[in-house]
Amino acid sequence: MPLPTLVATLLSMRGTSQQALVDKVFTALSADAQPVCGVSDRAFAKARSHLHVPAVTALNDDLLARAETAGLLPRWQGLRLVAADASVLMPAIRRCPRTRGLAQADQRLFALYLPGAELTLHAEVCSATESERSMLANALDKLGPSDVLLLDRGYPAAWLVNLLQERGIRFIMRCDTSSGGWTALRRFIQGSAHEARITLGAPQPQDAADWQCSPQAPTVRVVRQIAPNGQTRVLMTNLTAAQAPAHCFGGLYHHRWRIEEAFKRLKHRLHLEAVSGLSQHALMIDVAAKILADNLAALLARAAHEAAGPPPNRPCNLAYTLTVLQRITPRLLAFAGEIGTLIESALAAIARTIKRRKPHRSAPRQHDKVKPHPSAAYKG
Repeated sequence: MPLPTLVATLLSMRGTSQQALVDKVFTALSADAQPVCGVSDRAFAKARSHLHVPAVTALNDDLLARAETAGLLPRWQGLRLVAADASVLMPAIRRCPRTRGLAQADQRLFALYLPGAELTLHAEVCSATESERSMLANALDKLGPSDVLLLDRGYPAAWLVNLLQERGIRFIMRCDTSSGGWTALRRFIQGSAHEARITLGAPQPQDAADWQCSPQAPTVRVVRQIAPNGQTRVLMTNLTAAQAPAHCFGGLYHHRWRIEEAFKRLKHRLHLEAVSGLSQHALMIDVAAKILADNLAALLARAAHEAAGPPPNRPCNLAYTLTVLQRITPRLLAFAGEIGTLIESALAAIARTIKRRKPHRSAPRQHDKVKPHPSAAYKG
């Protein structure tokens, strides 16, 4: 199976059977669009098993580097906002005595996400027993000196604050439900001040030794912010008042929610958990390929939006863009037909799906809902 066709198949994967997917790709490549059975599903599975996971992730790194060079990654006061979070990953698997290295049924997907550009900077599959703080600490090398981390309530820890400050990484993390043993933070939450500088408790000696950070108690700036629904939030940061005044934190923290939308899109639009194989290697390949497909769709939607020229609060429909990308990817990678005409028609179709994005829109989670789980259909 040629490498471009293999990559096109992986980027087009949407929770269907392997044979139907491969046939769709070869049909898209045919001149008359007649049904074609190019290779078997076993040939696809064998070709996928020889694909190196870092090679697929390197494609995503190269895409982001090109987007950075082209100036497609928006900035906030010269800084790049990066949201970090992890999501439950439960691939649809079944027992198979012939498959080596079966994937685990319960894992975690950790990601670094660029909210303004709607691009995933880094994604990694981790064990369900690993903490989200350690996932973040292991991914700090992916961040640059101009990045600002946006973190939710599960991350505040004295050792992590020390580690971020020693590496020169700016951060904003919510801490109103993580007071723990930090007396100074509890006093600020109970008080009425809008912002203050407080000293947290010292990290545990074992944590400081494990992560090779300072054992001293860190000093941070805390800001009180009132959400549109009246909820009070307390945000911890190492940004100065000159870099980020107190009134900016509501909008900055709201950007973090885009990573939750990205996880939802990956799971429900790209069917991330409906894996193409039963092994851990197949899962890793699927994750890397679908992250790349989602990033390509985001850039395609941005190009269509700029060509159409609507206001910034009326972006193109990213879910529809994913569908368009799925249809044109085989011909693009195989250089089949008039590539320029194909891209122009795709951009024109995407530009017709402009929607209005309401500011300060919120949708609280329904905690009583059962997590949907994909069925374990036949996979190679």
